[in-house]
Amino acid sequence: MEHLKRNGIKGLFLLVLWLLLGTLGFAYIEHWDLLDSFYMTVITISTVGYGEVHPLSPVGKIFASALIIITLGTVFYVFSMFGQFFIEGEISGVFAKSRRQKKMNKLRNHYIVCGFGRIGRSVVEGLMREKVDFVVVDNNPDLQMEFDEMGIFYIIGDATEEETLQKAGVERAKALISLLPTDADNLYAAISAKGLNSKIHVITRALDEKAEVKMKKLGVDHVISPYKIAGQRILHSALKPTVVEFLELVTHREYLSLGLEEIKITANSPLIGKSISELNLRKQYGIIVIAIKKKDGRMVFNPDPDNIFEEGDTVVVIGKEEDLSKLKI
Repeated sequence: MEHLKRNGIKGLFLLVLWLLLGTLGFAYIEHWDLLDSFYMTVITISTVGYGEVHPLSPVGKIFASALIIITLGTVFYVFSMFGQFFIEGEISGVFAKSRRQKKMNKLRNHYIVCGFGRIGRSVVEGLMREKVDFVVVDNNPDLQMEFDEMGIFYIIGDATEEETLQKAGVERAKALISLLPTDADNLYAAISAKGLNSKIHVITRALDEKAEVKMKKLGVDHVISPYKIAGQRILHSALKPTVVEFLELVTHREYLSLGLEEIKITANSPLIGKSISELNLRKQYGIIVIAIKKKDGRMVFNPDPDNIFEEGDTVVVIGKEEDLSKLKI
């Protein structure tokens, strides 16, 4: 594509040069004004056959004939270059879209982010840092170039429509994060996702309390209220600034190697049937168990050292990144 662009620019430069020389040539030979000379040059080079502006002298006829012969190749060259540029651009765009869709069709247990606004952008940046598979869905075609530069999977379309979510692989996805502009859109996206994949974990934002209640009743797993969170954050920053500072360090991994992690106890996990004290997690791995979510959804905070790990438990731990990676079983 770049060589086509360069060659097209060179051809266009030659064409402008011939127009200038032709205009000056007719003005000098026939003693016409510049407008008539330019017009005669254009119809001569383009060979449209409109007829002469004024009767040509013998020298003028020779000059016009030479101009046609010399510039005809340049004109065809310029139009062929630009034609090829646009055709190849369209074709390459179609093939790129097809390749992207084929790769997305192979994704499993990925995340779908609906909406690329301020919050959506922050979520995408976090997913990129975590190096997990995800697809962004947004209906703004102007974002396509930015998505291509970021090198991420994306769908330009309406996230409330089932067809769009299917293109994003909602049937195979692990979670859907809906951050669309309105509560109604988020609700529709959540319902559509759950209808196509009942096991998908759906997280949405809600600006209105009534919408938050309705979303939870309809099966949305997590409903985030930005205003509530902002209010709580401000309150905690005022009353417990050190706690807030600690949480910021833990949750923003780019600032510190310390992090929070959740570990799912699967059927073949070596942790099953063993207690926290028996595993000696703090001494052996350098991590601390701060909570366990039981299979029935019950959350156990600061679990007892004698707590026995069971299949289906989700263990929330805190520790250094290198130590956490050792316990990802």
